[in-house]
Amino acid sequence: MEIKLALMENIRKVNDELQLMIKEKGVTQTDLGAFGDVFYREFVDYLNNGGKRIRPFLVKTAFDAVGGNHADGNIIRASLAIELLHNGSLLHDDVIDKDETRRGKPSFHVIFRELYREKKSNSHSKAQNFGEAISIFAGDLCFPFAIESIIQSGFPAELTNKALHAFSEAFRDVIDGVIIETGDTILSESTEEEYEKMVYLKTGALIRKAVEIGAILGKGTESQTNALIGYCVGIGKAFQIQDDILGIFGDIEKLGKPVGGDIRENKQTILRIFAMKYATPKQRKRLTKLMGKENISNKELDDVKNIFRETGALENSMLLVKKSTDEAIASLDAAEPPFIEEAKMKLIALSNYLEDRSK
Repeated sequence: MEIKLALMENIRKVNDELQLMIKEKGVTQTDLGAFGDVFYREFVDYLNNGGKRIRPFLVKTAFDAVGGNHADGNIIRASLAIELLHNGSLLHDDVIDKDETRRGKPSFHVIFRELYREKKSNSHSKAQNFGEAISIFAGDLCFPFAIESIIQSGFPAELTNKALHAFSEAFRDVIDGVIIETGDTILSESTEEEYEKMVYLKTGALIRKAVEIGAILGKGTESQTNALIGYCVGIGKAFQIQDDILGIFGDIEKLGKPVGGDIRENKQTILRIFAMKYATPKQRKRLTKLMGKENISNKELDDVKNIFRETGALENSMLLVKKSTDEAIASLDAAEPPFIEEAKMKLIALSNYLEDRSK
């Protein structure tokens, strides 16, 4: 089975369902004036430029894995909830991290910052504040649409209510994870345990709750749900560590955004944690000096990369990706009754695909 083909088919179905929801609910507005038209045009364009759609893929595949009945409701519509929550968090993240690009295009806040500059001749800070405020509004707007996508999915009310509860837990966990991640930027050093807690909440919540929502709507057993959650704990950790690695060592062309952002923002990545743990005093001093430097040069960024290599931080991080992926796959065997084989194979293929990704 070719996982890329399965993901592409899922992307098509999710995009089609998203367009249908937009038309049904009138996401684009006609009574908010000229600026409202501009805002909603950019908002819909942002949602359409949706990346890999991994989270709705997990919702549907979990639903299929537990033997869910598609006659009970529209699982693709329900899967939009986690994808919209994810996109809302990205709109906020780009403001927090000051990222200028997203998926190879200008970030949402950059588009409106430049629009402000075009229309007004005020200071850069006012244009920046305007763009960031609009991006926050757009992120907030994703959340009610996410809730509605579960309500509109047509599943029995009892299942829908359980799915909405899982969604609200995901929402809260993501915020808690971002609080930890943001707070850690002012700390001199973090631990692997603290990093894992952040990953469990910020990155892992949406992945875990994706399969939980799929299992709920598919009427899965407690054993099946726990096996799926165990799987997602593993791939969530592997996914974030791979993100940390790509954020420093990745290809700018493939990533669609600059590398080195985690260094400039002083983030407590697993690379940094391992490097600080195993560095010589000289390496630790150099790394401490460069972490959080907003105008870090390419030469200085290369110095950080070399420290990550020399201390074994890069190698240990890559080994941890492999270990977490293996643990994720092993978790699937604990399900009772066993998962539908075709869906299980998709989950295994997905974990291997995420481990080897380059963007």
